[in-house]
Amino acid sequence: MKGNGPRVLPRHCGMRFGWTLTFLAATLTIAGVRMSPAESTVTVDYRVFPRLGQMDGNWAALLAASDGKVYVGLACHGCSGHLVFYDSAIDKMVDVGDLNSLTGQSGLAVGPQSKIHAKFGEGKDGRIYFSTHGGWWFDYARFATPEGYPGSHYMAYDPKSGKIQDFGIGPRFEGMNTGAYDPKYNRIYGLTHPRGHFVYYDVATGAKVDKGRVNNVDSICRTLGIDDEGNVYGSFGAGRVFVYSPRTDAISELSVQLPIRQKGISLGRDYGKSETAWRVVIWDRTTRRFYGVEESESALFSFDPYAKPEEAVKRLGSMAIPQLATRRDVPYATLSLTLGHDRKLYYAAAAKEFDYSGSSVAEPSHLMTYDLHTGKTEDLGEMRLPDGRPVLGTNSADTGPDGTIYFVGAIGVKEGSTEGNENAGKIGGMPYRLALFIYHPKAEAAHE
Repeated sequence: MKGNGPRVLPRHCGMRFGWTLTFLAATLTIAGVRMSPAESTVTVDYRVFPRLGQMDGNWAALLAASDGKVYVGLACHGCSGHLVFYDSAIDKMVDVGDLNSLTGQSGLAVGPQSKIHAKFGEGKDGRIYFSTHGGWWFDYARFATPEGYPGSHYMAYDPKSGKIQDFGIGPRFEGMNTGAYDPKYNRIYGLTHPRGHFVYYDVATGAKVDKGRVNNVDSICRTLGIDDEGNVYGSFGAGRVFVYSPRTDAISELSVQLPIRQKGISLGRDYGKSETAWRVVIWDRTTRRFYGVEESESALFSFDPYAKPEEAVKRLGSMAIPQLATRRDVPYATLSLTLGHDRKLYYAAAAKEFDYSGSSVAEPSHLMTYDLHTGKTEDLGEMRLPDGRPVLGTNSADTGPDGTIYFVGAIGVKEGSTEGNENAGKIGGMPYRLALFIYHPKAEAAHE
């Protein structure tokens, strides 16, 4: 066991800071972001991560656990990432610790444990399971060498004791950019970066298993889906789907096709980004099917793994901002999809290509919904903070036990202000930092 327990951050640090709109407007105008909200807007509350303003990204690593705590993996390229949680019952942000320290890697002069890039999972024992990821690859010059990245760690956090258990390195010299935890079989699953191997850690037996390569680097999906039988699904190649069966310990290809749009002319995005896989999928216990968004044009689809192959995948529409949905340069899909208690899918859609400091332009995200009862898609408008600032982008989402919707992403900050003394870099010329966004569907509906 490692660590001396989490560090509780002062309550006031997690609250909103009151800039005047005059200074804010000047900041946003300089950065090229509209201060005045669009015709349609949706207000979301937020909490920053105190003393962690240098954390520069978050992908998929967000879990609203059954005890009301919201777990977040904060990334830092070139330094150590952090595991934090927000205690919604007492409105406190807690820093569990930096990943280098939690893995016993501090001061070793090797590639840092920079991220928790994949999804968390909650075990039947109440522990939070996850795996780490690298974020400083030396342009691969030191890949698979002693001074390079040592490899991803399988880990668990116990909320009762506040302690981390490190199960050790899984895939040597590789990170884990995709993953999921299955409470039925008590396993942490993942896809490695950059080789795209399917791996897992069996918590009960301590077995670390590598089932081999399932993806090329240009088509590694960013989400693994797990059904209620413990079967693990991922996409590969040109919109294909594979499944791993824990009963047979074997991987097989399915005869289904995702509704992807083939790569064509340059979209102005990094061609290292896949456009042939699903971006995110979530399992719905009620309908016993997956709902997901694919990468190329943000098409929304359902996937019934128990249906006939020709009926398994159905396109339901688009989760892109409506005025962008038919364009060739529709922004790359985000990982920000979750199912609300009201049977609506909630998705934070990017207005411009969004990848934190890799973004060239800062534009407000939109909150999109799809009603599973009616099949209606709705754009609720630009996501704005109570002080009018825009949400500049998100890449994770989850629903709390009370129905609260959470996202993690970026907000603009004013350099030199209390909130902005630290920042993670710039998005389209605007200094930014990460924040947890909080949305209450019923409250918003009552407000309207």
